[in-house]
Amino acid sequence: MINEFGLRLRSARKMAGMSMDALAQATGSMVTKQAISKYEKGQIKPGSDVLIAMSKALEVKADYFFRSSKLKISGLAFRKKSKLRRKEEERIKYQTLDFLQKYLELEEILNLAHGFSNPVSKRKIHSQEDIEQAVHEIREKWNLGDAPVQQLTELLEDKGFKVLEVDASSEFVGLSGYAEGMNIPVITVFKEGDCVRKRFTIAHELAHLLLDFSDCDESSHEKLCHSFAGALLLPENVIREEFGGKRQKITEWELKKLKGIYGISMQAIMARALTLGLISEYTFKMFRIYVSKHGWRKDEPGKYSGLEIANRFKQLVLHAAAEEIISYSKGAEFLGVSLAAFEQEVHIVS
Repeated sequence: MINEFGLRLRSARKMAGMSMDALAQATGSMVTKQAISKYEKGQIKPGSDVLIAMSKALEVKADYFFRSSKLKISGLAFRKKSKLRRKEEERIKYQTLDFLQKYLELEEILNLAHGFSNPVSKRKIHSQEDIEQAVHEIREKWNLGDAPVQQLTELLEDKGFKVLEVDASSEFVGLSGYAEGMNIPVITVFKEGDCVRKRFTIAHELAHLLLDFSDCDESSHEKLCHSFAGALLLPENVIREEFGGKRQKITEWELKKLKGIYGISMQAIMARALTLGLISEYTFKMFRIYVSKHGWRKDEPGKYSGLEIANRFKQLVLHAAAEEIISYSKGAEFLGVSLAAFEQEVHIVS
């Protein structure tokens, strides 16, 4: 029977993106693939020397394997491109679960409430009109008006969302879900890459978390989540005013301007214009041809100077360490860095 140790070992191995063979090799062949399989199934237990070797190979502390871990993620939405390897997909999922466990442990240590309230109470979505109404209500309740959302990540962290950035290939798009049995949402996005794309991904995942698409098929569901992202980043009133009514043609300069202010790609702007009837299908088709011809799918012009960085978890860890609520060793474990690296992060100035 699989025991807690076996589950934790498997979790650590998946987080590291290692196969059983790779883990065996990383221990210097101190342990075999067959033995690792038996450990994970709870058939045998490793000796202390093997346990230490595996913990070093997996870059976790030995006591990681003996902690209780019953947290699961429900309502999981995982977006990827077809070439994403299964091993990387599992690594991202397990890293998200580990991050959520650490986050909840830290908040408990600091006696902080998790604090999340859905501003639209899982409203049922059937159409684009439902999306526009939901976005309008969210912006109103979050006091955003029609202004650009300068730091979407920080806004969501302030609203109780747990946001994780992971090192991942360009094949990974985004992940979202809830801590099972708890009203705690989590979003995982790529760490490095285009900020504008990251903002759109976060907004897309937000739609999965806040809205109810149970009456939609999968294709419509994803299209409406895209529409939600565009609507949240670029309010209807703004794009209608900027376009000045229905257009037959639009200039690159106009799209760059909106991209620079609202942090949304030119391609998403035009898709939004089409959805709202500001351009025709033909105009959008010509735009897409232009995009392909000029290589904009991979490298779109126009700059957005904003940043999207998830800071709250690290801020809480440093706060707890500075106030001696947790040890530096515990802080290093929370952030997944060495003790020396963590000590470099903590600079007490008063």
